[in-house]
Amino acid sequence: MTEQKPNPTIQILCEEWTELLDQEEAAFQEICRLDAEGPEKSKAKSEAVRHWWMAVNAVLWMFTRTRLQYDYELQPFPQYVFARLADISEEISTGIVPKIIEYARIGGRPLYLLERHHIAYGVLYIEAVSRGDIADRSPNKTVRTAYNVTAKAVQGWMKRRDEICLGVPFKSLSPEKLKEKMLHCGSVYSHIGRGAPSEN
Repeated sequence: MTEQKPNPTIQILCEEWTELLDQEEAAFQEICRLDAEGPEKSKAKSEAVRHWWMAVNAVLWMFTRTRLQYDYELQPFPQYVFARLADISEEISTGIVPKIIEYARIGGRPLYLLERHHIAYGVLYIEAVSRGDIADRSPNKTVRTAYNVTAKAVQGWMKRRDEICLGVPFKSLSPEKLKEKMLHCGSVYSHIGRGAPSEN
């Protein structure tokens, strides 16, 4: 009987899954550390809470999408994520707004999920050029043109790289596919802009 070779895409997803779970755990522990310093809300605590929520969102989407697209259940099961969400939902069901939700509130309009994903591929493209994976003498200009944004906007995206790229699948993409994805996302972003969530 011929042994079935593992799907290379699944192997990459499993590696990303392990990294993502570690990121979620680290983000949650950072909230615990900051909360131990004092119960009051702070800028650092608010940023840490939003970062954790982004990690949770990425965990749930990756687990769901992998199951739907590849009929494969990622392991280990994210039991701690579900347990934390269960505690939060229990408080909400009794009319209590948990601090981990209250602390996440921010002034102004944050990035929509799909908007963030579109921007992420611009950031990832610039990083790929920096590594030498893609030949481009002016990657920042390429991204600015594709997304129809200013140099300042791209600089801001690069500074927020970890936040923007959290949970965005890209390791399975070849350099050619990454460039193609960036150009597509840039086209969508440039037409829709920040006024409304984009679809991809």
